[in-house]
Amino acid sequence: MSLGLPASPRFWLALLALNVAVPSSALAADAPSDEAVSEERRAAAKGQYQQGVQAYEQGHFKDAVDAFLAADRLSPSAPLSFNIARAYEKLGDGSSALRWYRDYLRRSPAAPNADAVREIVSGLAAALAKKGLQQVTVLSTPVGATVSVDEQPVGVTPWTGELAPGTHHLLLSSRNYSDVERDVVLTANTPLDVSLRLELASSAPIAAAPAPAPAAVPASKPASPSTATGKKLGALPWITLGAGAAVLGSSLTFELLRRSSESAAKNDHTQVAFQSDLDTMDSRRTAARVLLGVGGALVVAGGVMLVLDRSSASGSLQSVGFGCFPGACAASARGNF
Repeated sequence: MSLGLPASPRFWLALLALNVAVPSSALAADAPSDEAVSEERRAAAKGQYQQGVQAYEQGHFKDAVDAFLAADRLSPSAPLSFNIARAYEKLGDGSSALRWYRDYLRRSPAAPNADAVREIVSGLAAALAKKGLQQVTVLSTPVGATVSVDEQPVGVTPWTGELAPGTHHLLLSSRNYSDVERDVVLTANTPLDVSLRLELASSAPIAAAPAPAPAAVPASKPASPSTATGKKLGALPWITLGAGAAVLGSSLTFELLRRSSESAAKNDHTQVAFQSDLDTMDSRRTAARVLLGVGGALVVAGGVMLVLDRSSASGSLQSVGFGCFPGACAASARGNF
């Protein structure tokens, strides 16, 4: 079933005016600047809407979508949601049409054509289900919260996307607000709306845990000169240990930079900026992991060489093992120490 725009744009323009106009009695007498800005936005929205109607009637549906979206950003209204959905439907973009038809019903659930639009929503949702997906919309108060689905950042609220049916874990985060987590179940044939409210984070300082008392260290016998310094490898073990420590320090630096990018991504309110910070975060995380592996290997290698050098001087080493596995390196030695 499809719902077309009326032949005359005047009908929809009048309907738009009903949704964007502000009664004069509702304007504050002491806020003339707000009134001026509002009037300017309404005029711009009407101009964009008229362009969208003209483009739609001429069959230029992509231009119609752009104009309707611009009008909706200036002055959101239910009729604009309907027109955006209808233009997307004409373009053959069922997912976007479904998103905006659902937005229309969300904005105007008691609209005269609500039942007809619900039939369209059911048909578009069924078509999406055949692809093994279903649509979900995440809303938040306040808007602009970062949305993560199954531990993967996907955008900012209000966010709409397609997921495989089943249970999904949602995480919403925003600066100065406590994170909100929720497990949701997405059915195969019915789109899902999820509305979450974020609470301001507590500003009370968190008391630091008392530091544990240092354990007593028994006095040890000073090492003899023959075992205190390497005899065969010289300074090489110490150089390797130092290099490993330096690389590990670089790994820590990249990890701090990654956390900085992650924090920036959580505070972004646009999809473009969010994606840019997300890409930077991924590259820094990769660099930190590589440096961590290299630094760990150097530290282990330096330690093994130090053990070998000291043990060879005393003749007490019986066996040494060294190996690296995915994500870690390890060494073992056996003898009289």
